[in-house]
Amino acid sequence: MPFTLNDLLWGLAAPILIAAGLRFVLAIVFDRFRPGSSPSIEEEDLPPQRSVAFAMETCLPLVVAAAVGYFMLSLGPWVPDAHYEWLPLGVVLAAVTASLLDFFRWHSLVHWIGLPIGYAAIVGLVGYVLMPTWEGLEPSYTPYLACWCVGVLVISLTNEWTPENGGWPMAVVWLGTCLAAAVVVALSESLRFAQVAGLSFSAGLGLVVTGIVLKRSLLGGLGLTLTVYLAGILLIAQVNSFSDVPLASYWLPMAGPFISAIIGFLLPAKASGLVRGLAIVIPAATVSAIGVILAVVATMPE
Repeated sequence: MPFTLNDLLWGLAAPILIAAGLRFVLAIVFDRFRPGSSPSIEEEDLPPQRSVAFAMETCLPLVVAAAVGYFMLSLGPWVPDAHYEWLPLGVVLAAVTASLLDFFRWHSLVHWIGLPIGYAAIVGLVGYVLMPTWEGLEPSYTPYLACWCVGVLVISLTNEWTPENGGWPMAVVWLGTCLAAAVVVALSESLRFAQVAGLSFSAGLGLVVTGIVLKRSLLGGLGLTLTVYLAGILLIAQVNSFSDVPLASYWLPMAGPFISAIIGFLLPAKASGLVRGLAIVIPAATVSAIGVILAVVATMPE
């Protein structure tokens, strides 16, 4: 089905502009809380791998921009009923949790203990409401729910803790993951779910543009929010699909941010910017491409 002008307006242009504009405003507001603006917060007190930009600066614009597209394109109701209609609320809860915890990020206990506990609570809740309980679910309910929750939690935490959080390589990885997820979902024969996934790319692109202009973190602080968003829509597409897209295609795109985050821990500090970028982007691009190719091959007419 070809995209209409309305799809391009509310699915691409509007989310980009809303995310970029709202982030610009929030960046100005939050600059007063940057290290050095408060005598009680010193630069060295912050974990070295975290950007000084607050997570709300990226989380809130992403949620607002995606929500505008979601409701203007009539992709779901305001009040959720079916299991898949709970995803928007789950993304909002993830964004609020990440933003609140991030305000106390200079405290080691919050960073290393509060973050896993808070993230685990949200991931468990979102997984519980998104996972259908009908008979014949493949994989079966309990192992599927457990694997989804553990996977989302691990991806979220590694992306928040990696030294590359907020840098341009991870931004490229996340934007590529958004596109790969949208393609896989579209191949699963659900244009509506694919549009939901595509909104994350549009909003993310707007955040990146503003981050480049302001010379600050690009997509830092979005580990939990984006992971819940993308893993959630991939889960929804998989359990509601009657296509031949293999299960691996729904998981491989999300493996990209995890692999890239781990590589960020392992890269030597003296590695050049280009080397770091290629080492982080190429593995993620590879696994996402494999997932998309598997889906394309599986859905090709015989």
